[in-house]
Amino acid sequence: MASTAKRALTGFAALGFTVLAAVIFILMSVLFFFLTVWIVKVGAGFAGYTPDGNWVVLSAGIMSAAGILAAAINQ
Repeated sequence: MASTAKRALTGFAALGFTVLAAVIFILMSVLFFFLTVWIVKVGAGFAGYTPDGNWVVLSAGIMSAAGILAAAINQ
């Protein structure tokens, strides 16, 4: 019986670590997106463009998704 309880506790611990890893991944993705939005806005300013906010968010979203997928595929 003790072995079953220990295995259940180990399973709950693994579930907790999985949830924590997912939360950290989401937070890092949001931060990466904000950084990418800033880079696109600054880059457009250096080029002399003043793009609409919708285009900045779209291009940052595409760049963020591509970066995250490339990192996932690379590993």
